[in-house]
Amino acid sequence: MIKNIVIVGGGTSGLVTAAMFQDFWKQKANISVIYDPNNKTIGVGEGTTPSFTDVLKNTLGYSTEDCIRSLDATIKLGVKFKNWIPNEEYYHGFGQVVNDGDGKQNDELSSNVASLYALLNNKYTGGINFNEASTAIPNDLKDYHFAYHITTDKLVEFLFRYLKDRVTLIPDKVIKINSDGENIQNIICEKTGIYEADLFVDATGFDPILMKELNNEWVDLSNHLPIDSAIPQPVDNNTGNIPTYTLSEATKHGWIWQIPTRERFGTGYLFSSKFTSDDEAKEDYNKWLIKNHGVQLESDRIIKWKTGHWKKAWVGNCLAVGLSGGFIEPLEALTHQYLTFMVDTFMSLNSTLKHLQYNRDRLNMVQNRIFFDYTQFLNLHYCTNRDDSPFWRHMTDNKTKWVQTMEEKCKHEFLDLFRTDDMLDYWGHDNYIQVMNGIHMFNKDAIKDFINSRFKNEDLMSESRKQYEFIELMKRKMSFVDHKSFLDELQLVEDEEYMIGKELETLKEPSTLPYI
Repeated sequence: MIKNIVIVGGGTSGLVTAAMFQDFWKQKANISVIYDPNNKTIGVGEGTTPSFTDVLKNTLGYSTEDCIRSLDATIKLGVKFKNWIPNEEYYHGFGQVVNDGDGKQNDELSSNVASLYALLNNKYTGGINFNEASTAIPNDLKDYHFAYHITTDKLVEFLFRYLKDRVTLIPDKVIKINSDGENIQNIICEKTGIYEADLFVDATGFDPILMKELNNEWVDLSNHLPIDSAIPQPVDNNTGNIPTYTLSEATKHGWIWQIPTRERFGTGYLFSSKFTSDDEAKEDYNKWLIKNHGVQLESDRIIKWKTGHWKKAWVGNCLAVGLSGGFIEPLEALTHQYLTFMVDTFMSLNSTLKHLQYNRDRLNMVQNRIFFDYTQFLNLHYCTNRDDSPFWRHMTDNKTKWVQTMEEKCKHEFLDLFRTDDMLDYWGHDNYIQVMNGIHMFNKDAIKDFINSRFKNEDLMSESRKQYEFIELMKRKMSFVDHKSFLDELQLVEDEEYMIGKELETLKEPSTLPYI
């Protein structure tokens, strides 16, 4: 039985895991988090996905307003891709039309039927997803799929406050790990000594100090996703607006992220050390910063990682989570999604808190499948057939087998619910269609042939148009508010509540005035 759980690592992965474990098992397990207080989290802008928003709401119990105030967060509705095909842009959004008009989830809307009519008539606007890079948000956010843009240091501070009276927090540094290759026997900390546990959780990041002591195999994914380096630098936001999207702008060496927080943009230059030197990356990034923000590169920090994952996320009595389990690249902000999905799967498989090999095997199957799916989806974004640099020539020559066959399929047929593999269920069909349409993978003649090949094709086109018109009607009915105004209003309310609180505290204090 697992009674004592020791999580090593005080970053996002370790703290989110602790919060999810505590919420799920309550008093059934004793949870401790050991973290090095000298490892300060740097405030880099990060994007998330709606699954992470769900954890903050459903696990931690925080409303959208609570999260925005506590995390200094902004709202994210999607990703804008710029110059992936030179001088072009496209948008990949979260779900905008997710119910049938009566507030009920409608599974038919998540199919791709409407896109048949839309693509053939040059009317495709993202299907059920948001499709516009804007500075406005829906008037009633709870009815839509959305995520947050956050700064990492504020998220970590927020999680520490949440966990303070729920788990045991131990500020110390691990200096030795004793392992027989199959299990972690114990760990030794600099000040507080030896710790044993029924389950150790490695949340130590890119250099997983526990998992690398165990018999495991590293799966290298760098051939299909070679980006392995990032130079981050925040810049001031002087635009007067706050976008509701992450910008992913392609360069000759990789791409640049731009993430809007309340006062700044978190930006970063991503590249592959196989094709680009640090100095070349810095030079190109500096040009972009000057052109787009009127500032020069000041950061000397370069983040490096190995692209891939452990074949086994759970070995013996040790579970690797977050970056300790694996990482490919930050395109589409899948880091938090991977973390929460794997932790949730671990809890579901291991709800009885027993060390069963069957449960380990199942989780490790999920580990390999999720990275396979992530690799296909991210490699798809690079299917632009660019050849204007060594990096892009490599990406064009090293498509995954799935991307190659999907590219061929789109030349001759179309994506449909009945003749595609189940991997397309991981994201909605419109998520794939937005990306594929953005990089020009579809062929109108092939779509027509596909429709003509189907039984009762006239009914199919009629249903396609009907669904398209319903989705567009629902989108037109939506009302929006300015993103920055929404955030400023929340801040104003918070400031007023703070001032009222201070006034009440003053009234409670003994008067220092002479009695009159």
